[in-house]
Amino acid sequence: MSFLLPIGLLTLLVLPIVALLHLIQQRRDRVRVPSLQIWRELQRQNVQQKPRRLPLTLLLLLHLLLAALLAVALGQPFLQAIRGQAQHIVLVIDTSTSMAATDESPSRLAAAKAEAERIITSLRRGDSAALIELSAQPRIVAQGTSADMAVLLAELRTLKAGGPDGDLAAAMSIAPATAQPKAAIQIVVLTDGSFRAPDTATVSGSMEWRTFGNAGDNVAIVALAARQLRDGRQQLYARVANSGTTPIARTLQLNLDGERVASEPIRLAPGGEAEWSWPLPSGTELASASLSGSDLQPLDDQAAIVLGGTAQTRVLLVTSSDTPVERALRAQRGFAVQRITAAEYQASAAADLVVFVGDVPAQLPSAPVLVVAPPRDQELIEVADEVLSPRTAAANDDRFAAIDWKPVTFERIPRITPPAWADVAVSSGDVPLVLTGQFNNNPIVIWAFDPSASNLPNRLAFPLLTAATARQLLPQAHDRLLVGASAPFALRAPDGQVIAAGDRLAQVGIYQTASGNGALAVNAIDDSEANLQQRPAPAITEVPRQVATDDAPVGRELWQPLVVAALLVLIGEWLYSHRASFQRSGRRKQRAQV
Repeated sequence: MSFLLPIGLLTLLVLPIVALLHLIQQRRDRVRVPSLQIWRELQRQNVQQKPRRLPLTLLLLLHLLLAALLAVALGQPFLQAIRGQAQHIVLVIDTSTSMAATDESPSRLAAAKAEAERIITSLRRGDSAALIELSAQPRIVAQGTSADMAVLLAELRTLKAGGPDGDLAAAMSIAPATAQPKAAIQIVVLTDGSFRAPDTATVSGSMEWRTFGNAGDNVAIVALAARQLRDGRQQLYARVANSGTTPIARTLQLNLDGERVASEPIRLAPGGEAEWSWPLPSGTELASASLSGSDLQPLDDQAAIVLGGTAQTRVLLVTSSDTPVERALRAQRGFAVQRITAAEYQASAAADLVVFVGDVPAQLPSAPVLVVAPPRDQELIEVADEVLSPRTAAANDDRFAAIDWKPVTFERIPRITPPAWADVAVSSGDVPLVLTGQFNNNPIVIWAFDPSASNLPNRLAFPLLTAATARQLLPQAHDRLLVGASAPFALRAPDGQVIAAGDRLAQVGIYQTASGNGALAVNAIDDSEANLQQRPAPAITEVPRQVATDDAPVGRELWQPLVVAALLVLIGEWLYSHRASFQRSGRRKQRAQV
């Protein structure tokens, strides 16, 4: 054992001070005598006084022990291990939908997180750790040393189950990047085996598999979709699969707009599937299906779909002059456009989408917003005096990639500076043309150009651009997201919780937009994730990492248990010092009872 702060041991000098205080405060016992005459006679005698001795009492020993524990703790005692062999632990945690199964208590993911927490809290001084989420797109959740333990644990607790199989090869490729050059890497994969395993893989460092889940029986809704019939009506299709090893008997229940309309009995052999279809009445807005009873995976026992029905999207167009934007908006199916001037605009106006052409008000509405040709005298976005004439454009966002920008030319466009909350979706070189983002927790799209100052209104790209912008700002009836996906914009979960744009969607069901202008269905429909059977670990070759040694101490600090021991001694000292008070109180209570 060594000390990281030896100068702290100087506080041991307080021990003789404690003993001296006890010697000074030593008191003689009071004794009742019949007369003081005998003491006066003793004063006249030449009596040699004995030297005062230190009283060895329990109270003194407690005080000395308390001071010694605190002094040693200030020296930061350190139980040293092998010098120069710092360990870097990479915790790869599977967050696919199957990790929500309840064959581990309370779930596979919860058990994996408890194991990860145990590993993090056992880090020695000099060690480090990293958390990697094993998902379709693995990401580094957090990393740090033993001093960052609180941050690591806080980020670990935010992980939620939901999403398709994780990409193990991608997770392994980013694991070494989290380690310092002088640390030995140990990769610990916490999973139930549901991931996309590479045929062959090589990792730098040692690797360990810890699997969770001890059962595999599960029945799931693996498909729920609607298709248009020739007569204009819609037909709903559902498929249920038994991925377990035992036969099952359940009931599939169908609800349309919140009312039960059908119940289909199900009997499926192991590995069996069954399909159903129903014609839907005109005007149906919402369809949902659920399985009776319960099993190990509750997420895939229900599914929903937003059909759209006959609802219209209320669009408020704020402009002071005629604009081709109005014609493009009115051409969109289901749009009910109301045109007003900037003077008539009120931020509290009820609308599903608000479009500003050549103007940006001081207060934006609590709804999706499209800004066309923002002026210079506003605070939303910086618009420079420089006027450009870009001739080409290219999409940087897949949602705008289907638009052919080659025949589109722009006569003039001001240069704008993208703010931190916006991404450039379409640009001409380094000149932003279309920006997308979230502002005040609402989606927003900015067209930097005025369509009137281009040939865009006469091109097919114009309605396509308008439709792509609408898809960016508004939920579409056919949009169906998988649990675990990121929220495209602010949503309200089925339990009423507000989900910010970019947050993970952890619940299944119908999500309402925060502005109240539509809904999205979030499901756990995934054949692969519905299969809860144990899967073998892939064969991965481990390559020992060359670790450079240094003189940095590696081991475990001992000051925390010393402080706890000191606290216990302090409590014992207090109880011992007040024992007489406790005895007197007990006697008073006894006399009162008599």
